[in-house]
Amino acid sequence: MKKLSILLLLLITSSCSHIGPLMGRKKNSSPKSIAALTSNKTYESVKIDTTPSRKEEEVKVVQTTDPIEEKKSFLEKIFPATVQTRDKDALNLRYKEKHYKFWKKYFSKREKARFQRHMSNGVKFEEIVKSVLEEHKLPADLFYVGLIESGYNTHIRSHASAVGPWQFIKGTGKRYGLKIDRYLDERRNIYKASHAAANYFKDLYNIFGSWELALCAYNAGEYRIINAIRRGNTRDYRELVKKKLIPRETINYVPKVAAAKYLYENRKKYGLKTKSVDSSVYLNVDEVEARKSFSISKVSKSLNISLSKMRILNPEVKNDWVAVTRRSPFKLLLPKGYEGRFANLSFARKPTVASRSVTQSVSRSVSSVYKVKRGDNLIEISRKFGLPVKKIKRVNKLRSSKIMIGQRLSIPINVSRYKVRRGDNLTEIARKFNTSIKRIVVANNLRGHRIYKGQSLIIPSES
Repeated sequence: MKKLSILLLLLITSSCSHIGPLMGRKKNSSPKSIAALTSNKTYESVKIDTTPSRKEEEVKVVQTTDPIEEKKSFLEKIFPATVQTRDKDALNLRYKEKHYKFWKKYFSKREKARFQRHMSNGVKFEEIVKSVLEEHKLPADLFYVGLIESGYNTHIRSHASAVGPWQFIKGTGKRYGLKIDRYLDERRNIYKASHAAANYFKDLYNIFGSWELALCAYNAGEYRIINAIRRGNTRDYRELVKKKLIPRETINYVPKVAAAKYLYENRKKYGLKTKSVDSSVYLNVDEVEARKSFSISKVSKSLNISLSKMRILNPEVKNDWVAVTRRSPFKLLLPKGYEGRFANLSFARKPTVASRSVTQSVSRSVSSVYKVKRGDNLIEISRKFGLPVKKIKRVNKLRSSKIMIGQRLSIPINVSRYKVRRGDNLTEIARKFNTSIKRIVVANNLRGHRIYKGQSLIIPSES
């Protein structure tokens, strides 16, 4: 009897040991962490023509105070934070053909008049926008996103309070360095807003790893696309469209951009006309810096420039008055040739002379390190840095002109120092010091074109 009791007790305890795990497991439970979202066992990686294949790897989630930065810092370890160079300026997007055909017909027939107005604005800003995209090493086809977002109307405001050619909401605009206050709204400035948009595109591509999803996130927001990926168990844009896990407007966003590109490039074929516009007004400009608060109408009158032209060049100025502080100087655009006259006004400051006298130490010779890339040779490197081949060979103690991929060369250059200010970008700094963006990037060993306020940059001289 005792043996029977012991046997029954053992059977009961062994069966009970399985109850906990089975009861605790929920069927089809959704992942609670971003780590589950990016697991190899659950999701497939997307490969598109413009993207090199990448292997996913397990990483730890980095905790930061900003949830956007937390998500970005984690996903960048899976999609390395290097943006592809342009592949024939194209995005090579994939989408449903029926959606593409619908928007092509919609723009060329039903909304022909409005699309022609948008194209005319696009022609006006095309050179500026594409040069910014090129500086950031992004596909030039991203120009057509602005065509869809705003028709390149610098003053447009959406029902969601998104403003300007790239339709930034206030929070995103400030996150990417645009000044938005009672006096200024830099979301309207085609130069500054385009640089901000380029940085945003780079972040989105680094997060999602495909241009389709990056554009979807630009339209719908990062979190909505992350949630769609989680629910759909895939990162494949076409699968997310098939499962209808992203909003209808966002599903149409990618083919809409593709249709706009096709019609813009083939406008004669479809009888689409653009107004004759003079884009030189935006290209032939001088940038000056104001050191005191000023009235834009007073500047217009003092320099004998029409107020309308001043407003066209500086659309970020909301009213007439611009408040300026020492910490936050204002960069004003004037027609070419007016910089000298502006410098004589009481509230003006010559950006080139003043900034150099403050930030530039005595010119000295230093060595920058250059890593040899595929296809490099000493002649090309010498041209890039404006140095004789003999000097490069002498400094690096090279007996011949043979160099190897990955080899590090010391490049002697005459330099000065510049402390980055709010609103600065490499284009403006290079122009200010009469040097090239490439030389600044190489001299400072920058991985991309990002700079931050307070950063000390080595400025190589063009010699």
